Amino acid sequence: MNKQSFYISFVLVAALAFFAGCYKDKGNYDYTSVNKITVTDARAANRIFVFQGDTLRLSPAITQTIQTEGLTYLWFVYNNSSNSAYNLPRDTISRVKDLNYVVDSRIFVLGENYRLTLKVTDPKTGVSAFILYDLTVSNKLGEGWMLFEDKGGEGDVSMILPNNTIERKVYSSINPTAPLGKPVAINATSFSITDDLSSPGKRIYLLTENDGQELNALTLQKKFPFGYLYFATPSVVKPTFQGWTAYLSGVNPFQRMGVSVNNGKVHVNLVGGFPGIKKWGEALSTPDGGFDYDMATDIAGAASFSATYPIVMFDKKYKRFYSVGTTRLASFPAAASTVFDMNNVGLDLLKLDSSNVSGVWSAVMKDATTPYLLQFKTLATAADPVITTAKISMNAPGLTGTNVITASTLTPHIYYGAGNTITKYETTSNTTAMSFSFAAGETVTKLVYQKVVPGTGAARLVAVTWNGTESKVYYFTVSAVGDLGATYTNVFTGFSKIVDLVYKVP
Repeated sequence: MNKQSFYISFVLVAALAFFAGCYKDKGNYDYTSVNKITVTDARAANRIFVFQGDTLRLSPAITQTIQTEGLTYLWFVYNNSSNSAYNLPRDTISRVKDLNYVVDSRIFVLGENYRLTLKVTDPKTGVSAFILYDLTVSNKLGEGWMLFEDKGGEGDVSMILPNNTIERKVYSSINPTAPLGKPVAINATSFSITDDLSSPGKRIYLLTENDGQELNALTLQKKFPFGYLYFATPSVVKPTFQGWTAYLSGVNPFQRMGVSVNNGKVHVNLVGGFPGIKKWGEALSTPDGGFDYDMATDIAGAASFSATYPIVMFDKKYKRFYSVGTTRLASFPAAASTVFDMNNVGLDLLKLDSSNVSGVWSAVMKDATTPYLLQFKTLATAADPVITTAKISMNAPGLTGTNVITASTLTPHIYYGAGNTITKYETTSNTTAMSFSFAAGETVTKLVYQKVVPGTGAARLVAVTWNGTESKVYYFTVSAVGDLGATYTNVFTGFSKIVDLVYKVP
């Protein structure tokens, strides 16, 4: 037999032996099925929006192909925002099937997106199933009326949200280690500020009797102390106003200049195309280089970028108006005044507010016995340098005894509170009409006209009263002709004395 025949014979024998072995193996085997777990939840199909401090409740459905006891559960979360790092740690928040979790600000940051995962495991086999949820932490306190309350000489902030719910002790619960002194004023911008102190965004300022601070507009945490907002902290700290003026770019407000009033003196903060941090500078001097003035906190800020007098304020000491410049206060040229003298008004200011005519400002003023309405504009031309437009002796009983005043920007009306009554004054007819009287013992302490209520398009008058122990907040819907209707639409109670209020926009 040659070698080739030998190799062929060997292969055939080996093949026959292999198949014979297979044929003879008639053993029986038991195959065990593995438990298959499925986790479903309709809420996982869409992004879930949650608020810090609220309770997130999820109850996914779990099915098994083999009913097994003792499944284990693990809920964990990680930041899934586009700018987050891939190596961020994940946080375990629960180990039970149904999630019932209070959203913790130490884990969940406002405005960030998160991936929440439930891992269900059969411990007998180690096989797991997963379900994924996309979460966004929304700002519950992003919009609404911020109410600055005096609680026995200490300040705190409450909020009335757009859904008419009340959040109390907002400031103190967020900033428990930074108590406030006696409250004076609150201000919030509706537009973004680029001062390079921090990221561009809206600004909120709380002012107390001898201090102040900027809040983070998103979290409402204390951000900067009062002194840090200035290049050099004023030697005397008695702030009464801190905020920003704006002009309209199309229909949107755009920052013009920061203005603060501290101890009666004006400081400004300039923004623009130059680099570096922008803070408030030294107090502005008068045209003669002195500082002998006491500025009111009301500001007439021109809506036009090209306004001749972008910012106008009133000196209470010498009873005159000033144009606020970038380096000092400026007087008005003689040609600007005909109806009254902007440089020598001779009256006390009760309220400086906008009017229903764009570019025209209304100053409600008084002498010893009579209230007056003085109006001026902020734009002058070479052909028409006059900015004073009206001086009216107001037929408005009780007005000289109050500074609780606000003006409509849609109709020719001014609303003022005297005692427990709100009165509507019409500028065109120089007449008043009794609008509403509260219960005896309630004194009107604040009035704010809200041109557009978000989500409704209607105007609103917000009134604050004080009865000696409690402040209340009332909403009135303002009609197209300036009427308040028969009564208020909402009342909110249980506040300490409300010193000031401002509407916070998201």
